[in-house]
Amino acid sequence: MKIKRFSGANTRDVLQQIRLTLGPEAVILSNREADGEVEIVAAIDFDEKQWNETQSVPAWPEPLRAASEKPQMPPAVSASPAQTIPHTHEPQATSSRDYNIRSEDKASLLHDELQALKQLVERRWGAQPEAKSAKEFLLAMGFSDAWIARFLERGEPQNWEESLRKTLEEQAGISPTTLDKPGLFVLLGPTGSGKTTSIAKLAAAQVLRHGPHSVALLTTDTYRIAGVEQLDIYARILGVPLDVIKGPEDLLRSLEKHRDRSWIFIDTIGMGPKDQRLNEQLQWFAALGADAQRFLMIPASLSGRNLSVVLEPYTHIPLNGAILSKVDETPAFAAVLEWLTIQHLPVAWYSDGQKVPEDMHEAPWEQLLSLLETSLEPRTGTLVHDAVNRYHGSRYE
Repeated sequence: MKIKRFSGANTRDVLQQIRLTLGPEAVILSNREADGEVEIVAAIDFDEKQWNETQSVPAWPEPLRAASEKPQMPPAVSASPAQTIPHTHEPQATSSRDYNIRSEDKASLLHDELQALKQLVERRWGAQPEAKSAKEFLLAMGFSDAWIARFLERGEPQNWEESLRKTLEEQAGISPTTLDKPGLFVLLGPTGSGKTTSIAKLAAAQVLRHGPHSVALLTTDTYRIAGVEQLDIYARILGVPLDVIKGPEDLLRSLEKHRDRSWIFIDTIGMGPKDQRLNEQLQWFAALGADAQRFLMIPASLSGRNLSVVLEPYTHIPLNGAILSKVDETPAFAAVLEWLTIQHLPVAWYSDGQKVPEDMHEAPWEQLLSLLETSLEPRTGTLVHDAVNRYHGSRYE
């Protein structure tokens, strides 16, 4: 730390000396008037601890203490070399502390004091992060530039989070709770979207409420290896029947067979958007009309052009709503919500884990947006070994 004492006829001259000698990063430690001259002590490479050891008072730059106690004290060094030092008059003989500062100079003095305070705060605690704008938050959530531009076309709302919720709710909506009434429920969606596990969650919830005699399971997933076997395991655990559907005739026979069961859930095969078998299967369920409630399973990780291409075939049949799957596996899923607003497709449920049936939830927009905001928070914790964990013990603490 380099400390030097400067003196001159007035404050303006002394501050100019400090700037030329020590530069704009200088910190003013004290100032006083003696023998008709202004005397200021300034330092460069300020070391607060070292200064504390040489002073009987806390190491707080003099202009900053004076800001609250003596507003008329001279200013600290400006943080910018180009900034003009405010003009002050020579001290009058009648009073050594009367600087007769013009009113326009007072604002400059206050600005300089605040700059000195900012420098001290940054030296102690580092530069403080600036608040993010609504656009920055929306981009981090996964919304596209075009959608954000439309959302903010009238300027940033005072409470943009509430405005976002209302916009999503108006353009997409929330599907009414459909499991309260008996019906036929068909889950459609791309490969790996979680249809089979979601079927098990919905069926298990109804078995717990109404008993196994009220539920039946059907599946068309005869192409995927162990697809039928996976759902058969769930069916045996729940104590409900499972029928395998290979064509529209099988579908009609099974529906007639289980007409006495209140809730029938149909698992479907996932295929690529260009596979002709997908369009054929979609026609089976479109032909059921209002007798069936069709829900589109959408993995939360889908985004960009992939999202619209993969889901395009499902937009040609009537859909009652969407189910967001694997919400726990992606940090930001706003692209899916944006697609839902474009399609005006309401959200019915979302899933955030593999537990049956606990990890299937109804989807109010407040909860979905809360999940989005939580996903933006950095995850802290270290990966440690736990010898008790049967999956080789990786967990967070």
